[in-house]
Amino acid sequence: MAEFGGMIGSAPFTGRELIDSFGRRIDYVHLSVTDRCDLRCRYCMTERMQFLPKREILTLEELGALATILIARGVRKIRLTGGEPLVRRDVLLLAP
Repeated sequence: MAEFGGMIGSAPFTGRELIDSFGRRIDYVHLSVTDRCDLRCRYCMTERMQFLPKREILTLEELGALATILIARGVRKIRLTGGEPLVRRDVLLLAP
């Protein structure tokens, strides 16, 4: 990761950027909020799908802390993914 001081878009940035192995700045990430889904599409759900135990899925507090860290490192867009994110009952509490 490279040191960077200055601007990202129109926002000042003084921390350390996230850089991929090709030297590109990472400013967009996907955060998976659940592995559950109610659609059962063939391409992502097997017949014997095993879901993660709840204790292995990040809590809202952990997701919020991770998002805060990523934003401090220059991330400007976070997409909530899953499974199907709206299957998670408390997902709307992530909104500011």
